[in-house]
Amino acid sequence: MRTLEWAQPMMNRQQTASDMIGEGNLRPQTLLENYLSVALNLRKCSVMTVPAEFPDAEAVAMAIDLACISDYQELAAEKDIKKKTKLIQKFKQRLREAYQEEVRKSSSYTSHIKWTNRLDLRVFEVEVRPTVRELFIYTAKDVENKLDELSASRTLIREQFLRSLRKPMPRSAVVYPEEYFPDYVFRVAELLGYPKCCIEAYIEGRREGYVLAEDRASRQIRTGRAQGLAPEPYAYFVKDFIPCVPSCANAAAVGHRFFEEFGQFDKGLQESYSQCLKTNVANVESYIERIAAHKEKMKAQAQELGIMTM
Repeated sequence: MRTLEWAQPMMNRQQTASDMIGEGNLRPQTLLENYLSVALNLRKCSVMTVPAEFPDAEAVAMAIDLACISDYQELAAEKDIKKKTKLIQKFKQRLREAYQEEVRKSSSYTSHIKWTNRLDLRVFEVEVRPTVRELFIYTAKDVENKLDELSASRTLIREQFLRSLRKPMPRSAVVYPEEYFPDYVFRVAELLGYPKCCIEAYIEGRREGYVLAEDRASRQIRTGRAQGLAPEPYAYFVKDFIPCVPSCANAAAVGHRFFEEFGQFDKGLQESYSQCLKTNVANVESYIERIAAHKEKMKAQAQELGIMTM
C-alpha cells in the first residue's frame, strides 16, 4: 500500500480532501477520478486530455488560436503545393510552441503540477495533435514502461494508417486511428482499470463499422428510461468511461469500490463523488446533443477567427 492511503494522519487527510473540494483551478471530479484514484491504488493509471479538461480550456485554446492565426492565414493563401507542404510543417511547429507557451502558464496547469507533486504522482505526456496532449497519471515504474511501449505502438499505428488511407473515413478514425486496433485498445483500457466486458463491447462496436461507443451508450440509456429502467450510476465510475450496458455489474463494482475507498480517506469525499457519478451519467446520456452543440460552437469560433471550416 502507498504511504498516502492510510499512513497519513487523519488531520492531513481531512485537509487534503478539503483542499480538493475547494480547488478552484481544477474540477473536484478531475482530482478524485484522475488523481486520487491512482494515488489510492484504485487503478494503475488514469488519463486526461489537455487543455480540454482544464477549467480554463476555452481561454487557453483561444490564446493558442490567436497566436497562430497569421501562420494559418499564410498557409491558407499559399497555392504552390511544395511551398504549402513546408508551411504545413511550419504551422504545426508554431502550434506546438503556442501550446507550450499558453498551457504552461495557465492556472489549471499550475494546479495540475501542484497536485501531482502533493499526491506523489507521475505524468506521462503524449501528443495527440500539436495543440492536444493526453496526460497519463500513474505511480509505478512498470506502468511507465507499459506506457512507453503503448506510445511506440501508437506512433507505428498512425504511420501505417496514414500510408494505407485510400477512402474517406470518419473523423474519429483519422484523429484516433489507434482506437480501431483491438490489441492497442485492450492494453490501454486495462491499464485504466476498465472491466474486460466493457473493453470488449467497445472493440466490438468498432468492428461493426466505426460505431461510436458514446453514441451507443447514449441510446442505451434513453432506451432503458423509455422502458422504465434507470442506469446504474456506479457503472459510470469515471468521466468518459463507457460501460458495456447501463447496468454492468463489473463496472458498478468498480464504482462502489471508489465510493468506499474515497470515504475511508475522508467521508466528505463521498458526497462529491456521488455528484461525479450523476454528472458522468448525464454526460453520456446527452452525448448526441452535446456533440452537435460543440460542432456549432467550433464552427462559430472558426468563422470569428476567419478560418474556413469543412
